[in-house]
Amino acid sequence: MRVRFAGRADALYIISIAAKLADMHPQTLRKYDREGLVSPSRTQGSRRLYSEEDLERLQIVRRLSEDLGLNLSGVGLVLELVQHMRGMLEVLENSEDLTNSASAKAVADEIKVILHYLGVE
Repeated sequence: MRVRFAGRADALYIISIAAKLADMHPQTLRKYDREGLVSPSRTQGSRRLYSEEDLERLQIVRRLSEDLGLNLSGVGLVLELVQHMRGMLEVLENSEDLTNSASAKAVADEIKVILHYLGVE
């Protein structure tokens, strides 16, 4: 299914297709939605519609839970921290005052290493 938002087409997938693409069971996707780990959009009839971004987030949740052994509460906390780290990285990379600073570059590089380790580049 393709839907137009703000002049561009974005792929959206119903739960059965999203589950196949993510190589997960549909119940797992429902559980992650209930836990707030992924927030698919909804149709007027309340059917979940998963975007490419949602599918990427599902893969991150899988990495954190299966590969790194975090429980879902831990996954939620890490996802919040990742969001803050991405914000800090954006400030470090886009601030004219900081882009020429060696210490700011070192901090930005460390944040990138952490994000890479978590699989959320």
